[in-house]
Amino acid sequence: MSVTPEASVVTQYQLPANASAQFMMNQGLIDQSLYGTDGFLESDLRFGPDGTEATSIRRFTSIEKARAWLGEVHQKDLEAPLQSLVTAEPVRNILVNSMSPDDANASSVITTRVLPGNDDWFTDWQSRMAAAQQRFAGYVGQRTQAPIAGVNKDWVTIVAFQTPEALAAWIDSEQRQTLVKESERHIERYDARPAASAFESWFAKSDTGGKPPPAWKLSAIVLLVLFPIVMLEILSLNQIITPLIQDVTSMPIAVSLSTFIGNAVSVAITGFLLVPWASSWLGWWLTPAQEREPGQTRKGAVLMLVLYALTVAIFAIALFIWPDATSWFSP
Repeated sequence: MSVTPEASVVTQYQLPANASAQFMMNQGLIDQSLYGTDGFLESDLRFGPDGTEATSIRRFTSIEKARAWLGEVHQKDLEAPLQSLVTAEPVRNILVNSMSPDDANASSVITTRVLPGNDDWFTDWQSRMAAAQQRFAGYVGQRTQAPIAGVNKDWVTIVAFQTPEALAAWIDSEQRQTLVKESERHIERYDARPAASAFESWFAKSDTGGKPPPAWKLSAIVLLVLFPIVMLEILSLNQIITPLIQDVTSMPIAVSLSTFIGNAVSVAITGFLLVPWASSWLGWWLTPAQEREPGQTRKGAVLMLVLYALTVAIFAIALFIWPDATSWFSP
C-alpha cells in the first residue's frame, strides 16, 4: 500500500532591521487561519542571528493539501501586510518530506529555474556541484527536488553543513563561484539564501507521526501562561485604564471597555509570545514518542499541576502581604 508523502510549505523572507516583532504578528495571524484547515499538521518560524532572515515551515499531510492552502493565502491576501516589511521577494517552495541528516545545523536553499531543454545539463552540473561540496569540511548532505507539475516550476536544492561557519566557507569558495558562473547561460534565475532553520527541521514530523497535540494539553498551556498575565493586569493595567475611561464615560462602559483592552493585551502576549515559548519548552509533553506517551503525559500533567499551584500561591501570598494591591492606582 502506497503512503502519501507529507509536504512542507517553506517560505524564506528578507526583513529590514528591527522588523521581526511586526513580522511575527503577521505570521501569527496567518497561523491562526491555519487552525482547522484540512491536512494541516504544524508550523514553525525561525530567524537568523541578526533577525533579518526568516524561514517559515508549514507542514501538511500531502502536496494537494499544501497547494490548496496556498490558494487560500493568495485568495484572502493574507500576506498583503508583509509587502511593507520585506526587502526582497519571498521565496516559497513546496517540498516533499523525506528523511534528512540529523547532525546538520546550517543549511541553504537554492531555487533554480532552468531554461527549457537544459534539464539534462542541469542534473550533470548539479552532480559536479555536489562533488565539490563534499570536499569541504563540515559537509553533511544535499537534497535536490525536481520541478513538480502544477506545484513548483523550479529545481530546489537544500545543502546542509554541520555549522554556519562551514556553510559560509562553501558559499564563499572560489569553486562554488566558478560553478555558479558556468550555469548562467543555462538558467533563467538562480536564488540562494541561507536558511534560518536546521536542515532536518524542514521535514521533521512530531514523535507521534505528525499528529497535532491533544486539545486539552494546548488548553492547559494556555491556562498556565494566561493566569499570571491576567493577575498582573488586575494589579496594574486595569486599575490605570478604568479611571481614565471613567472620566469621559459611565462606569459600566469604563469597566467593559477596560476589560476588553485587558483581554486584547492578554491574548497578544500569550498568543504571540508565551504560548509558542511554553509549547517549545513542553514539546516533550505535547508530542511524545508513542512508546513514551503514557509516562510523559503523566509526568507533564503532574508538572502542570505543580506550576498551577505555584503561580496561585505566589499571587495569594503577594495579596496577603499587600492587601491594598488591587487598588493601588485607584483615585
